[in-house]
Amino acid sequence: MAEKILIPHDRLSVDFEITDDRELVLLSFSSKKEQERFAQPAIPKEKQHTFRALEIQCTGDNCPVHHGYKHHATQTGSSLTYEFRKQYQNYWGTKLEVTLSAPNGLEAVYHVQFFNEISMIRCWCVVTNKSEEDIGLEYLSSFHYEGLCQRGKLPFWEKTDLYLSYHTWYGENQWKKYPIKDLGFSGMLSQGYGAPGFGVNRFQYGNYGSWSTCEHLPMGILSDRETGETFFWQIESSCGWLGEYGQSETGGLYLSLSGPTEAESHWWKNLKPGQSFTTVTAAFGAVNGSLSDAAAELTKYRRTIRRPNQDDEKLNIVFNDYMNCLSGDPTAEKEYAIIDKAALLGCEYYCVDAGWYDDGPWWDRVGEWKESKRRFPDGLKKVFDYIREKGMKGGMWLEIEVMGISCPLASSLPDDWFFMRHGKRHADHGRYLLDFRNPAVREYATQTVERLIDEYGVSFFKIDYNVTTGIGTDLHADSPGDGLLEHVRCLYGWYRDLYQKYPDLVIESCSSGGQRMDYGLLQGQSLQSISDQTDYLFNALIAANTAFAVAPEQAGMWVYPYEDDREHVIFNLLNGILLRPYISGQVWGLSEENLALMKEGISLYKKIRPELRQGLPLFPLGFASPDSPVLAYGIQYRDHIYLSLYGIQTDEVNLSLQNILHERKISSIEVLYPQSKDCVLHYTEDGVCVKLPQTKCARLLKVTLKDYH
Repeated sequence: MAEKILIPHDRLSVDFEITDDRELVLLSFSSKKEQERFAQPAIPKEKQHTFRALEIQCTGDNCPVHHGYKHHATQTGSSLTYEFRKQYQNYWGTKLEVTLSAPNGLEAVYHVQFFNEISMIRCWCVVTNKSEEDIGLEYLSSFHYEGLCQRGKLPFWEKTDLYLSYHTWYGENQWKKYPIKDLGFSGMLSQGYGAPGFGVNRFQYGNYGSWSTCEHLPMGILSDRETGETFFWQIESSCGWLGEYGQSETGGLYLSLSGPTEAESHWWKNLKPGQSFTTVTAAFGAVNGSLSDAAAELTKYRRTIRRPNQDDEKLNIVFNDYMNCLSGDPTAEKEYAIIDKAALLGCEYYCVDAGWYDDGPWWDRVGEWKESKRRFPDGLKKVFDYIREKGMKGGMWLEIEVMGISCPLASSLPDDWFFMRHGKRHADHGRYLLDFRNPAVREYATQTVERLIDEYGVSFFKIDYNVTTGIGTDLHADSPGDGLLEHVRCLYGWYRDLYQKYPDLVIESCSSGGQRMDYGLLQGQSLQSISDQTDYLFNALIAANTAFAVAPEQAGMWVYPYEDDREHVIFNLLNGILLRPYISGQVWGLSEENLALMKEGISLYKKIRPELRQGLPLFPLGFASPDSPVLAYGIQYRDHIYLSLYGIQTDEVNLSLQNILHERKISSIEVLYPQSKDCVLHYTEDGVCVKLPQTKCARLLKVTLKDYH
């Protein structure tokens, strides 16, 4: 007898069911409003089994359907039988745990966490080998849903847009929208196998190494043009992950989210009798609305799951001496002059970036983390004492997960300290990769950090990661991907232990800018380096999209003026002011007037940051692209919107806000930064018109709304 699993939620309509054949299926996932407006087509009972909630492929399994490379209709996944479930309330909301069993002796516990007043769920699976023989795992989904864009009258291939993130060094957070029929999905596919639209093709993207975001973000967006519904997801993994779209036997569109896999990530797990394995977590949500509405839910979710810490409450301003500044060539003399400027500007932390530990070229010699006597003849401690004298806390750059191949320490250490493949140490761009599965490595890392805290009084670490492990390590692992995943989990544990001992320590996650910008790691760290982009105009293209990838207050965005020009300085401030302004640049070359402009922007940020940490991001023009003549990005807090407006190729901006106002109206607008009257402003009830002083010009507006409830 079929049994529905009812989970009341104020924003989502999610229909799990136990079928007559005792299978767990996810028949519908929709925003509450969408569920009320558009009926879902009836799913015949004989087809409901294709909506299974889990996919598992074990070594030796047959695949019961024609599938190509798709992780769909897996044999073990298809054979799972419902045993029992628990459903209860916890701190976040309703938690569902469903226990299933397979004939091969595998037990799976499927976890679904709902969140009060957030339109997202978080899913993962724990499998245990209950048999007396080894079971090889090749694929295991964290979230699987067969019914995307199934409401309304049109088939999904006629109405669905897919957004794909392109993410690379100097070019992070760039999104492009594709009609899904342009990605190989259409009604021309099989008419006879099960339903119109079935095919063996898929559209997938993912990662196989330790730079989790070096090509794409572990995120996705689908929009239904007919119903107005937007689906969105993220995978919370700092190593391998896979997002896969495909067409099911019913002709519908499915999404399968997972951590590392054998086929794509060189991951294979040999589960011995009694052993368990837990997937990475994945989150999935739906809203009746736009990209801004989806970003709002993602932001609330990210704020909910991350480690509570004082830095994310206060939003400290950091000056870092690297970008368009000292560029990894610090000396005491240079630092003192810049520290004075940082204190004058009102910065709260001062970070000494790369190069402090070596007399000359240092790239392949990192690892001992001892100060350079040539750069700091009176000692680096004196510099940190001076930072504190100026009212700031001291920070330091560190790349704790690597050791240079020319570092004397590296040759004295055993191989099991490092990532290994085929009996050789894996080297990448002049570095070996430390393996945090080894307790001795974790102890070395702890002692290094504690020594720097004790000797210099470090309160902030910028922890960088400029190389990649590749597919992983095969030493003491079932597969290279297995070794990498366990390394990452030990790294997370090392950070947890560090925060337990130093709860006020602030750590910025960096990886050649944003090459490891995922919420596996960002649940713990309070700050993320967004990019190494050195051009302030290109940096604006990154900044305008960033709050979809990272909670705004965690997004460390460079503010680094390198020209003594008024509009250049203002533009740089606008890049960071609605994220986390991360200050650098050639401040020693700025006039008193332009230094005052920087100080004005930083003072304004301090004034509004209590609102920014609670506000929600808005994208009135959608995502920015390199050919956008105008960029716009905002944060809404209660009855007003802070709006960063950039005239890239024009000085006249006519901006409709209709798609983000949700029937509210504008009552006033003003320029908040800079405090000048060089703009001509006009507004209607649902839009703003701004005449800027010139092109390549930016301003921060405050838009106040009426009829706010």
